[in-house]
Amino acid sequence: MQRFCDQPLGDTPTIVVLGAAKLGNYVVLQPLLRGLREKYRGADLTYVGSRRTSELEIGNPWINRSLPLAEQAEDATAQLRSLRGADLVINADGHSPHTLSWVSALAPRYVVGAAPIPAGDHPLQQLALDPHWARADLVERYSGWIHSNSIRELHCRVAWVNTEFERVELPQAAPPAGLPPVLIAVNGERPAKLWPLQHWLTLLEHLQTDWGLAPQAIGLIGGPPPATAERAGDQLELQLLTHLPLRDLRGQLTLPELVGALQHSQLCLAVDSGPLHLAAAAGCPTLAIFGTDHGGVGASPRDLWAPRSRNVWVSQSTASCSLCLEQQYAPASCELPEHSCMNQVTPESLRSALQNHLGERSMAA
Repeated sequence: MQRFCDQPLGDTPTIVVLGAAKLGNYVVLQPLLRGLREKYRGADLTYVGSRRTSELEIGNPWINRSLPLAEQAEDATAQLRSLRGADLVINADGHSPHTLSWVSALAPRYVVGAAPIPAGDHPLQQLALDPHWARADLVERYSGWIHSNSIRELHCRVAWVNTEFERVELPQAAPPAGLPPVLIAVNGERPAKLWPLQHWLTLLEHLQTDWGLAPQAIGLIGGPPPATAERAGDQLELQLLTHLPLRDLRGQLTLPELVGALQHSQLCLAVDSGPLHLAAAAGCPTLAIFGTDHGGVGASPRDLWAPRSRNVWVSQSTASCSLCLEQQYAPASCELPEHSCMNQVTPESLRSALQNHLGERSMAA
């Protein structure tokens, strides 16, 4: 096993990409998967993904097969041995310890990312293992090798793939008729990225006033609601539905149907989450609610993760806090008494942003 440095792989290489059990992580890998197919047209390309994203993986035109094994972690190692000796393995989920075992089981000729071998001397080999992709000096430190710190570009660069880094395409299906024109996504993996309930209620009240929306013209999207709302995001969804008679679409659509719904929606409001990336890819006018200051520092790594699409506008907080960045976004929740970075993204500022981008219009269903 050697570090990949764009060595020739032949006309029909076997390539394995190791993904994560998160929707957003899968979406941002689409330029990489497409770029691999463009570069290695005769490749046999396997994506090791997740049950959570399998509906999108099945319809992916860039891969030959998908294996939804991420939830099994190290228990999936034996199943991967059938791909042992692959020409190239790209570990796109180096944060998960089990992928090291996966790489060992696959024993490829070449590897990108976390693997049980030395890091390598080339700048792109070092970039692949650099834990500070979210820092503002990343482009300067790898000057000449990357043009931005967009996660979509970085995943491609470390694999020596050149493509349209910000073009993300996803399979879609026709959604059911009569869906609301406005869709919102309020939940997320890290409570630190959540926007307060009262802010949501105020902004949705503004939408009803400004654009003549009834509550039923706003749909709540996300994963299936759990039996008990134990996580902060699940509780937020429940409280929102208690206060407003929104259309509850959580878990009612397949992922391709959700992409189709977003393509036909007039607006999506979303915190940093998987549905945000679906909306961006679908071309839906989208307001992304990030608790980050003018420099992109805050609850989420804005410049790393935020979609760079013309149809996406990213909020800005008047508060500046670098604690999450300093701790590499490891703590799930804000550790300060006042969650200022998200609290100080005001509903009024988002109302102004919507008026600036969308103007006067009616969105009534």
